[in-house]
Amino acid sequence: MKSGQKYLIVDCYVDEPACFGVPPFIAPYPRYVFGALVDAGIDPSLIEYRTIDRLRADDYVIHENFNAVFVIGGAVVPGKYIHARIGTQKEIQTIIMRNTHCPFFLGGAIGRKSADVGCRNAYEIKGDIEFFAHYYAQSRPAEGERSITQIARWSVCGAPVVLQHPEYPYLICEMETYRGCPRLHKCHFCQEYLRAGVMFRDESHILDEIDALIECGISRFRLGSQPDIIQYGSLLEEFRNGFPKPNPSKTIPLCNALKERRTKGRICLLHVDNANPGSIAHFPDESAEIIYAIAEMVTPGDTLALGIESFDQTVIRINNLKVTPNEALFAVKMINQICGVREEGIPKLLPGINLIHGLPGESEETFKFNYEYLRTILNMGLLVKRINIRSVEPVAGTPVGKSTRIPNVRVRKRYEYFREKIRREIDMAMLKKIYPPGTVLCELRVETIHCTYTYARQIASYPIAVKIPYPFDNNDFFNAVVLAHQERSLVAIPSPFDINSLPYSALKYIPGLGTKGAEQLILQRPLDIARIQEYFPNVPELLLKCAINNRSEPHCQTISIL
Repeated sequence: MKSGQKYLIVDCYVDEPACFGVPPFIAPYPRYVFGALVDAGIDPSLIEYRTIDRLRADDYVIHENFNAVFVIGGAVVPGKYIHARIGTQKEIQTIIMRNTHCPFFLGGAIGRKSADVGCRNAYEIKGDIEFFAHYYAQSRPAEGERSITQIARWSVCGAPVVLQHPEYPYLICEMETYRGCPRLHKCHFCQEYLRAGVMFRDESHILDEIDALIECGISRFRLGSQPDIIQYGSLLEEFRNGFPKPNPSKTIPLCNALKERRTKGRICLLHVDNANPGSIAHFPDESAEIIYAIAEMVTPGDTLALGIESFDQTVIRINNLKVTPNEALFAVKMINQICGVREEGIPKLLPGINLIHGLPGESEETFKFNYEYLRTILNMGLLVKRINIRSVEPVAGTPVGKSTRIPNVRVRKRYEYFREKIRREIDMAMLKKIYPPGTVLCELRVETIHCTYTYARQIASYPIAVKIPYPFDNNDFFNAVVLAHQERSLVAIPSPFDINSLPYSALKYIPGLGTKGAEQLILQRPLDIARIQEYFPNVPELLLKCAINNRSEPHCQTISIL
């Protein structure tokens, strides 16, 4: 191994249509770079990993000398982040300018924006940054695209980088199954538009990487770094409306192998992300086989994100989006029907819907169409785990990136009106159906404590925010029982609970009590469960099963949602 050469990986986090790396997630890219350097002969002890949060704490100053600093980051479709903040272009420019003693190599979406800052120590890597890192460490720098065989090595060699993450071991490793969009004609806003071809990873390579990460103490994974999990292993031979025929004979064995690891206790959380509703609509039989296997594989509470983007036929046509509104409804219904069971008290796997504001062809009517179709889904009795409504971030080189548009104030105001209407009327109704009072959420962790309340969430894919209505200082994982619903969040209390010691701030949220009932209960307690049921008959029995002075255990049954 080479000695004396020190390297730094700076993770500014990524949020791409086919990859997520904001904590508690860690994207494949920093793992690949670490592995590429090790494969090039660099001693792992000479490779350091730091997050943008660490650099913020250090006032963006790097005190040591490094032979190279590899910067990874970029939000193609930016959103709001609760647990961490994605690194901005301005922050990366500050890091470069404050550390002129280090050469910086910028990869990913952030590289296209941050390299040209007037500093001689910053370089944009146009190919894969892990490919460049490997050859740079061998003193023969080259830019290009990594191969499947290289990633097979680098993903395993790079597993130990998770040990340096500040969230270790409570990380979710985002796993790449393939890169490139299998559609013949791609969406005009997406960075996958710029990538030619599809590179599927071998099942054995994916499993080897997961096993290496397990050996490093990781037990949470998501198959998320792909545009469409339904298309993994497609032969790309038969197409309908530009969509290739899915290949269950490749996807199902991967699902079964991962299910076996979960069954043996080696994996405690296993989720998936990104399914193309067009694949489901055009090849329903093959998609159904795969969705069944996914439902058997994943742990409860998962979300299968559908990139619908818009229900406006004009926007769909102009931007070559994936599905018509009716095809989108078909995909949502199929996922509900196949995966619509409750396991451990919560739905096993539900669809998520991604919508994007700012696409060409958008009008004041666009957002009304979006609202009406979401209302149709709700009225059909179907469930959606979460609805993401984001603003497009134009990617240079794509048709959307090339177009110039003057913002329309009227359209913007209409968007804001319907966004809030969706949050009030659709999101809230879905929350109440998915998490009725008495639902027990397992394995929550405190994130922030305020003087009058606490926020906690599960370490999972798209976890719901949980507000505990009093300060709750707890360093361990705990269960909580749902009391009420707020915008995109739940009000809950740790379970089991003692109703005779709960503060008024929590009691008033209990259904069947309210503010007046909470006051009466405080005056009359201590009360046993029988007396509470007698005096307050509208308190849900399911909720009282979580009380510590009730002998019956909370019952987690598996039932059909529909």
